[in-house]
Amino acid sequence: MKVTLAMKPGARSFIPIEAESIVPKNFLGGTDLPVWRGNRELRLDEVFSVSVEGDADRTEDVEVVLSGETFRLKRVGEYMDGGRITILGGIGMHCGNFMSGGTIEVHGNADGWLGREMAGGTIICRGDAADYCAAGYRGGREGMKGGTVEVFGRVGDFLAENIAGGTVTVHGDAGDMPGAEMRGGTLVIHGDCRRPAANMKGGSCSVYGTAQAMLPTFRKIGTVQHEGRTLIRFAGDIANRGKGNLFVKGYEYLD
Repeated sequence: MKVTLAMKPGARSFIPIEAESIVPKNFLGGTDLPVWRGNRELRLDEVFSVSVEGDADRTEDVEVVLSGETFRLKRVGEYMDGGRITILGGIGMHCGNFMSGGTIEVHGNADGWLGREMAGGTIICRGDAADYCAAGYRGGREGMKGGTVEVFGRVGDFLAENIAGGTVTVHGDAGDMPGAEMRGGTLVIHGDCRRPAANMKGGSCSVYGTAQAMLPTFRKIGTVQHEGRTLIRFAGDIANRGKGNLFVKGYEYLD
């Protein structure tokens, strides 16, 4: 079953639309679903032109396609456990919150907290992602626990903060403090970043570009070969018992 949701031009607003109801399993029961603009509840068809092709008995057989001015939609795919969401443009904050299964593909840019505290499934972002991608919420200590996040553009600050499992891959640059407080999982950054893996407790962080403002609390072990690259290996942050591994192509200490 393919459900297409095209945002109506009249639905544009400076107030974001809370759309946590947009998950594949909800469409097994029809399209009579609510979304919220501020404190006002709206029907799905007040915001979107809705069309449905085919039918399905299982969540895995449902695809939801979003198009139009979707960057102000928040919480799409929250608690998603199967199926597929395809977003033809950008998407707002908290896409894929607490996701445990299925696939979300964003063809544009994603706002903050993409894949927040996700436990499984796959998120693909073809554009850039803002701060706190695959991280926990502010003040919390729960980050990504499982699944896969892949961003083809650049990512903002605090990428994969408190990550405990799963794999995060960024093909562009990342901002400040990627992998901060990481406890497990795998983080790969193909570009440059700043102050990676601060206070890491476990897991593996690889930077194929330059680790700028490298923290002095990492102990250099030697070099390793990885996928044709020579990377410098450091033991995890000795400010926190030196657990985990940080691999970088090059690094610069803060002057």
